[in-house]
This record gives sequence, structure tokens and C-alpha cells, in this order.
Amino acid sequence: MTTTTSNTVKPARKTKSLDVPEGAVHTLDDDLGFIALVDRMQEDAALKVVNAARISYEKQKDGFDESDSKLAKFLWLHGHTSPYRHSFFTFHWKAPLFVFRQAFKYQVGSTWREYEANGESISLEVFDVLFDSDKGCSWNEISGRYVKWTPEFYVPKQIRSNPPHGNKQASVTLPEDFDHEGERQRMIAECEEAFRLYRERLDRGVAKEIARLMLPQNIYTQAYWTVSLQGVIHFLAQRLKPDAQFEIRRYAEGIFQQLESELARLGITRDLIEAK
Repeated sequence: MTTTTSNTVKPARKTKSLDVPEGAVHTLDDDLGFIALVDRMQEDAALKVVNAARISYEKQKDGFDESDSKLAKFLWLHGHTSPYRHSFFTFHWKAPLFVFRQAFKYQVGSTWREYEANGESISLEVFDVLFDSDKGCSWNEISGRYVKWTPEFYVPKQIRSNPPHGNKQASVTLPEDFDHEGERQRMIAECEEAFRLYRERLDRGVAKEIARLMLPQNIYTQAYWTVSLQGVIHFLAQRLKPDAQFEIRRYAEGIFQQLESELARLGITRDLIEAK
């Protein structure tokens, strides 16, 4: 008896454009930017932390209670953070390019630390690879090589300035007598002109990977970020701080909002995170 195998190829399912995920937190004041928790590991993240710690003593538990919360908080406060690396979360970001340039620092072997020796900056990239404080992060972003950009730009409604002295990273809103709307409209016009030139280059046959070069860094893009629980707390510890740039701080606020109840079970409060 001869067995025949069908060579019929099933039609591929049609893909669709990215929608705003359910439960997304809008981050900026233009209803475009958002952060959404789109996936988490099936196993209870809090229970996984304490069971990962208890395996040192050949122990484990089937449920999570108050004693586990105390253990998890103790681990975090005393730097025993490896148990926090076993649970992962995936977030869907829609953010301006300049926000992603800051967020992309949070990935394996790329911690962007600065060191000084005898008053001069030195590079210790090899030690950054070995001492990976971000503990497992991965990014995948929309590629401007393959798709045409959408003319969506972030322009703040309130324009900020740098203070003349003090914290160089800080920025403050300019006073009310500053022409906030006029400045905003000038920035929007510049974005629209840059995008018009981008489209013209595409029409002339220029490759998307070249045509995109002159687009401003406030254009919106989207990415998936998969990160360990330790990695996300490390991100929050740095980006919830008052001197973090306003825009990325808003994304940190959104992430904290989506994980607040989970962190509370571990005894990890916002005050504890910001104190790191």
C-alpha cells in the first residue's frame, strides 16, 4: 500500500498593523505613546523568586504567603538578587526614537556606565559584559529599512529649559510668558517638512534605509522589550527618579503601574525602588 503525502501549502494568515494592546497605559500628552504588558511567564513570578532562593537548601513551596514576601524583600535589600532573574515580562512600547535611545541601554552587556581614573574617563566595556546589572533584556523594534515611517511625532505642549546651574540633567518648564504654543507649532512644521522630504526621496527611488536618515528623532516607533524581573526593577530604580528625563520617566511610571501589585507581593515598594 502506497501512502501519499499532500504537498498542498496552506495559505499564510494575513498579518495586521499593530493596534494599541488591551490594558496599555498612555504615557505622553498626545494619546500616541503607550506602554503595555503583553506577556508574562505562566508561573507566579513572586513564588518563583522565593523558590529560586530556597533551592539552595533543597526546598520549595507550592504557595506564596507573608513569610515569602519578607524573604523576597530581604533578598532584594541585601543584594541577593539572582532569584529575581528567573521571571520575565514582555512590554510593548510605542515611543519617540529619542526615548528608545535611552531605553535601549537596558540590555545584556550594554550598561553604559562611566568610570573615572585619575580624573579621566576610561572604558571598561569588558567588565560591563561580565558584570551585567541589567540581567537579561532583549529588544526588537520596527525596522525603518523594511517599512515606511508613519508621520507621527512627539512634540511637548510645555517647553522646558535647562537651569543655569545645578543638576545638568535637570530641566524645568519655561514660564507662562514663554510662547509655548508658538515654539510647538514651529517644531511641528519642521517635522512635517522633514517627512515631506522623506516621502519625496522614496518617490525618487531612494531606499528606505537611506531616505530615513534625515527624519527627526521625535518620530514614533514601536518595540517589544522582554526583561527579567530584576532588569525591570533596575530600570525603574533609575528612570523613576526626578532627574530622569520627563518622557522616559512617564514610561517608567506606566511600567510601575502595570507591575505595582506584583511588586507589592514581593515587598518591593516605590520608595524602596527609588532608594536604590
